[in-house]
Amino acid sequence: MSVSVLTSVVVKEVRIGLLGCGGVGQAIVQALTASDDRLSEAGLAVRCAAALVRDPSRPRAVSDVPLTNDPDVWSRYDFDVVVEVLGGIEPARTLVAQTLSAGVPVVTANKSLMAAHGVELQALAAAHSTSLYFEASVLAGVPCVNTLARRPLASGGGAWAGIVNGTSHFILSEMTRGRSFDDALVEAVTRGYAEPSSDADISGRDAAEKLTILLHLAGHTDVATADFPRRGIDGLETWHIEFARRLGGVIKPVALVDTGQDAGSWVGPAFVPASHPFAQVDGVTNILSVGRGESAVLFSGPGAGPGITALTVLDDVVEAVAGRGQRTLLAPEVSASVAQRLRAPRTGAWCLALDHVTSSAGELAEFLASNHLPAVSLAGEGRRHAVVTASATYAALCAAVDAIEATGVRVTWWPVVEVARG
Repeated sequence: MSVSVLTSVVVKEVRIGLLGCGGVGQAIVQALTASDDRLSEAGLAVRCAAALVRDPSRPRAVSDVPLTNDPDVWSRYDFDVVVEVLGGIEPARTLVAQTLSAGVPVVTANKSLMAAHGVELQALAAAHSTSLYFEASVLAGVPCVNTLARRPLASGGGAWAGIVNGTSHFILSEMTRGRSFDDALVEAVTRGYAEPSSDADISGRDAAEKLTILLHLAGHTDVATADFPRRGIDGLETWHIEFARRLGGVIKPVALVDTGQDAGSWVGPAFVPASHPFAQVDGVTNILSVGRGESAVLFSGPGAGPGITALTVLDDVVEAVAGRGQRTLLAPEVSASVAQRLRAPRTGAWCLALDHVTSSAGELAEFLASNHLPAVSLAGEGRRHAVVTASATYAALCAAVDAIEATGVRVTWWPVVEVARG
């Protein structure tokens, strides 16, 4: 005789309210279909109940989600969790605030919103006993936000360094292979890594917003995106890339911040020595180091594309409906005010690319030394030279660059990412 014991799995229905149904929103709907079996195994039946969009008539790759451009109509649906992928600050901020005030958890991938209003929205969520999840707002497919939110000592390590924008990283990786900036940008758009209007990626604003969110997690709630000095990648030329290689490194789009005694920050192109871990990653891969020296925590993984962002959002949805805790900031008194100290790059080595040079390499080295910016290594060809200098203050760099440019030489400079931070 055989005995068959049938066990039934209780499936919890989860209704998502979508704010936005563009590239990422459609990818979320498609990912739900593809992940249906995995979600069922977890006891969840997840569906999109309705989406609030700007233009319901716009063609979309999904057809089974009710669309409306009327917030009142959208709000009449019954949602268990709201996913915000509108982008921008308004109306996203107002809609997210209204949702949290109603006690409904929110998942967002909107780094502009979180950088500008994340502190107040997290406080609003706590006040209404709900939660705000934003893993996908920082490094898309790299699970760093939720990890750092649970590890306040690691998240407050005092130093952050990384390649945190997959689009700009892809473009510079392609330029390293010999492509022009314009060709690499077109390829990034074609592959879905960048929007046709990709100023946020190219200018460094996207990376600065992500850095702001990370510092807020560490309790530095006075920091704003505008505090970070930044430069876009669109000023890079192919000879800059080649001369960096001759100097034993590569140009990468890097976000750097240190809140220690020698505080400072930088968002933009930087010279990365070939021996540094950041030089080993390529394409849309993101990498982030939090902390200093042996205590640093390293995260790495894919950082661009609607598909990976959608999966990260759905992971947050699962956490939100499971009620695994709210995202809370450290108390403000834990963190000293640092914003004012981050408005210039910290002391360190510098890489200079010089065009229209008429002096010899030796004369150039002497000139730099006399201006308190001694050269450590130098590469040159014709009227173009590139130099890696010894450590110097940002003030010394600026003074030396002014002196060089007064001779008719065109100078582009970048910070050098240290091989060992300590």
